[in-house]
Amino acid sequence: MASQKSLEALFQPKSIAIIGASPDSNKLGGRPLNYLQRNGYKGQIFPINPNYNEISGLKCYSSLLDIVEDIDLAIISLPSKLVVNVLKQCAEKGVKAAVIFSSGFSEIGEEGRKLQEEMTAISKKSGIRILGPNTLGMFNLKSEVFATFSTILEKQTPLKGNIGFVSQSGAFGSHVFTLARQNFIGFSHFVATGNESDIDVADCIEFLAEDPDTDVIACYMEGIKDGNKLINAFKLAAEKKKPVIAFKVGKTNAGQRAALSHTGSLAGSDQVFNAIAKQYGVYRAETIEEFIDAAYACSMLPLPKGDKAAVFTVSGGVGILLADQLTEASLTVPEPSVEVQQQLSDLLPIAGVKNPIDTTAQLNTRQNLLQDFMEIVLSSGEYDSAIVFLAFGGLYPEHAQNHIRSISNIAGKYKETPIITVSLNSEASKKSFMEKRLAVIEDPSRAVNAMKALKYFSQFYKEEFETARFDGMNGVSFDNLPSVLTEHKSKEILKHIGIPITKEQLAATLAEAKIMAREIGYPVALKGMSPQILHKSDKGLVQLNITNEEELEEKFSFIKQQISLTEKAEYEGILVQEMLSKDSVEMFIGANQDPVFGQMILVGLGGIHIEVYKDAVMRKAPISEKTAEEMLDELRSKALLKGFRGSAPRDLKELSRVVAKFSQFISTHDEIEEIDLNPIMVHAEGEGVTVADALITLKKKALSNIK
Repeated sequence: MASQKSLEALFQPKSIAIIGASPDSNKLGGRPLNYLQRNGYKGQIFPINPNYNEISGLKCYSSLLDIVEDIDLAIISLPSKLVVNVLKQCAEKGVKAAVIFSSGFSEIGEEGRKLQEEMTAISKKSGIRILGPNTLGMFNLKSEVFATFSTILEKQTPLKGNIGFVSQSGAFGSHVFTLARQNFIGFSHFVATGNESDIDVADCIEFLAEDPDTDVIACYMEGIKDGNKLINAFKLAAEKKKPVIAFKVGKTNAGQRAALSHTGSLAGSDQVFNAIAKQYGVYRAETIEEFIDAAYACSMLPLPKGDKAAVFTVSGGVGILLADQLTEASLTVPEPSVEVQQQLSDLLPIAGVKNPIDTTAQLNTRQNLLQDFMEIVLSSGEYDSAIVFLAFGGLYPEHAQNHIRSISNIAGKYKETPIITVSLNSEASKKSFMEKRLAVIEDPSRAVNAMKALKYFSQFYKEEFETARFDGMNGVSFDNLPSVLTEHKSKEILKHIGIPITKEQLAATLAEAKIMAREIGYPVALKGMSPQILHKSDKGLVQLNITNEEELEEKFSFIKQQISLTEKAEYEGILVQEMLSKDSVEMFIGANQDPVFGQMILVGLGGIHIEVYKDAVMRKAPISEKTAEEMLDELRSKALLKGFRGSAPRDLKELSRVVAKFSQFISTHDEIEEIDLNPIMVHAEGEGVTVADALITLKKKALSNIK
């Protein structure tokens, strides 16, 4: 609510000062004045430019400080070197918000960055909210506020709608706006955040989530400065049931560091954002078309109650295409009941009635055929959504108007069923579809993606948003520890927080190892511990299935020698560990400290399979046991855990408990860079889990007293 209140002056100002105003509507300082006057802004406008006494019929002021009235919003269109001083005047005047068109700040290098930091400092000290610098600006359609110099408004009147659009790129935003306008799609707000010296994408999402004129939020993102702030904005939108559609670029991670553990290689920046989007109900579009279509569909249509889709088509081939793609999108295309099929056959004996429902070209010769077909199918209650393929019917006025009437009648009767029409259209028919508030898309594959987005939000909103509960685990200190902990030290910490590990003891000498092996019971494993040797198997430091003292003596000496032959390797001891004999599935649990979103938890198929299959699911920590269960169910290899070809089902309940507890632990320790628990052995149902190996890496900057 704080952002909602603080951004009201930006989006709903009662008075606007244009600093650098121009009588020339082709100039940056002239366009916002022209747009405000042309579109009927009802508040006060104060042009400021010492070179003029009057601009566009309004008194022009030499300075902001010459104005007696209060100013909510200042639009600044000046050279960068003048902006800081003008912003100081805004703070002195008590201006509540500023839009800064000017470029020449952090985007050009160190000198510009320092100027921008000055602006940010003024914002924090005075409370003035800043959009920009280097921004295309914003507009609010309901309030007729146009604080932008974009040329997209010169020859086209914006359409009012219920989609709030925020973009980190002005050019991208203008392109999307124009494409949407060509398809008669309107917006409630358009915001380009520029350099984000103060107001960022998260602030805008939070504002739009509370805005009564916005039902859908579309956002284009290139980079994220504050991950937790963005998550909170996503959470608010989800609570308000306002779909957020994100187009996030920067998928490749060319600069990713070489990770010491498997976790780092699985947790690239794009994978992390995917996990965040899934966890907080954000639909991620892959193309500009999908971005627009998903936002459009969510703004026009109800969410489906289930996954059963009916397909009505004039083409058998396209019907098959739609059935394939709907199935791939996790929607189902079930056959109608026998009774429904018979009714359809009675109506048109040559029709295909199995779903896809092929009405054939008779659709264009029998006026009520489409409406009758849709009525029979949707009245059965067997379907949750519908796609109607009309090919190029929208290009012929007589056919188009008949189809629009039929679909409008059905949509009005079945208000809770989303219906998307697929047709090529003339401008007139496209406009008719929009006036009737009927969703129409020109390509069948795009219609499937739009329906997939609707189903995504429907499913997410049905699930109860669960917050992880902490169970009061004892504190753990990482003071005076090296940056990489050996398996022994890592597992001591895990044991302390209640995560089950193998029976094991650290032996400094052969005599100690023999005593420990007798206590644990043969067969045992020996593992050499050295902070400098992280991949123990590569150096021969892991010896398995040792069955007697003679073999133990031989392997112990070999491991100790291998450590001594490794340059600068310290000998911490040799771990004597039980050999797990229970039938188990090897899994992997990991943690990775993402620089933007913080601690992320991963779960996947473990052991040697992790590198081959990379079958892992990720979430932001902490998570609940329920969320842990959902993560396990998303794995491609989940059949191995649930029982496969006669094998026993595994202890998923205990694995979920361990994953949730582990996530709580990492969420309270920012000093942890990465953790790998690999493998964690998942035994038969009711027999628990056991961590067989572990590696903890700490942030170097968080360490103290390291020798």
